[in-house]
Amino acid sequence: AYGCDITFKSEANVDTDSMHEKKLIRLINMEPYSLPFADNTFDLIISNQVFEHVQNYSETIKELHRILKPEGSAIHIFPSRYSPIEPHVYVPFSSIVNSYPWLLLWAFFGVRNGSQSGLSAKEVAINNRNYLRDNTNYLSKRKINQYFKSYFESVEYCESLFLKYSPRGLHIYNLSKLLPFLPALYGHFRMRVLITRLPK
Repeated sequence: AYGCDITFKSEANVDTDSMHEKKLIRLINMEPYSLPFADNTFDLIISNQVFEHVQNYSETIKELHRILKPEGSAIHIFPSRYSPIEPHVYVPFSSIVNSYPWLLLWAFFGVRNGSQSGLSAKEVAINNRNYLRDNTNYLSKRKINQYFKSYFESVEYCESLFLKYSPRGLHIYNLSKLLPFLPALYGHFRMRVLITRLPK
């Protein structure tokens, strides 16, 4: 298994330097944008909570298509644009409403992420506005489909399957036998799970 990112953070119990030296994790080339792997390298690509940060969907998906082998598959898991709580700044619906007054209101109410304790409401609102502007890109399902279908013939959402094999989601999956709309609701308001495949 290999990974790549635009930067690597040093974390406790994770030796990123050693992994980078062994080329298990590699830096993405930004100018021009390219993933650090040869054509037709992978049978399977998995991204987990990556696409909400992608600023240029077209070039990223083109690169995924390039490094995936014929008959290869890719699974992408990412928060929905309509998630009630934005998962990075924790402000309700800030993936849609990210104006400074909205962010300031919630900062006054005490909403903070783990790195913002001790900051004033104004500082938190400015940090959140800048982060959402520079580091997130929440697209509608229609736009996501448009981008992926430009490079992949097979594009499917599989929230039901994801819930079935997720310890946290199993109870929703079981409930969906009685309420079959639940996986679609989960995808719309919580998490998108997308599978793409290449033909032979």
